Amino acid sequence: MKLSLLTNELISTGLKFQPTYQKGLTNHLPMTLVALDQMGAEDERLLGFYHQYITQLENVARNDAFLSQANKIEQLIERSGIDATLQQYLPKLIASFASQAFHCLIRLAYAVKSQQPREIAYSLAYWEQNYRPLAPLATTDSYNAAEQLKQLTQVLSTASFHADNISERINEVAKHPNYLKLAAVPCDITLESALQLIIKQYKTTNDFTLLHGITALHAFIELSPYFSDQTTALQWFWQSYTAAFATACHVFNHKSSQTSAPHLSWLETLSRGSLSHNDHTIKLIYSCSEIYKRYPFAELKQIAHQRIAQEGL
Repeated sequence: MKLSLLTNELISTGLKFQPTYQKGLTNHLPMTLVALDQMGAEDERLLGFYHQYITQLENVARNDAFLSQANKIEQLIERSGIDATLQQYLPKLIASFASQAFHCLIRLAYAVKSQQPREIAYSLAYWEQNYRPLAPLATTDSYNAAEQLKQLTQVLSTASFHADNISERINEVAKHPNYLKLAAVPCDITLESALQLIIKQYKTTNDFTLLHGITALHAFIELSPYFSDQTTALQWFWQSYTAAFATACHVFNHKSSQTSAPHLSWLETLSRGSLSHNDHTIKLIYSCSEIYKRYPFAELKQIAHQRIAQEGL
């Protein structure tokens, strides 16, 4: 479904803001606007979210290096088109899916949904400036993906990672010897098996870091047509996910409480979800609904309903 004129205008106006604010927090404005639009939010809701959210953002005008890179990419898009530009850039970026806690990947996927060249250029420049591979890519047949997560939990559940945000904790864990021993990606990893595990880990823990596994995999799926080598791209993604997972292993030491959740249609789920004041909730529910169209796992709807119950929507 195409974006409304208002949504496109708000995304365009929002390009005056930095991709991050307050020492590294991600600007979720364009992503959340797209999600709200696709969830059926009315213009009043879109405008209300925009004006509330921008109060914390910072002007991009003085970020000369970022703007220069975005301008360069936008010129390439004008010459070669969106598809060709993505096909040129993505093979160079996939070793860094976890950059900015997956938000570079996520913003780009939403930008492609908008089809706005300037927003796509911003997203690629944001990713390029934060490019940071975790470890060399290796594969193994000594364990499968489920066994890998279990082993990571066993060796890292008592480890402490002290960085202030998810992105820095991921970079911290990527240097930990116990992670590096288990960083190799299982040879038999598939998109469906990765999805099932990512859903399970979040549903079991309700953990904020693991929430990003779902929204990131949704973004990965949306961008997959632009990956020249789907297998290698998935392997890089799984490596990034396991690093994020490793930072949250301690949550498996505690049982997550589950709020009684309603049983709703997807239409009602999206309608209620769009009322949330939490940008992560909005994107999570939208991602669950979009992934469900391709992989109709009941757990996706359960996750969305659980989030609605937690926020009393």
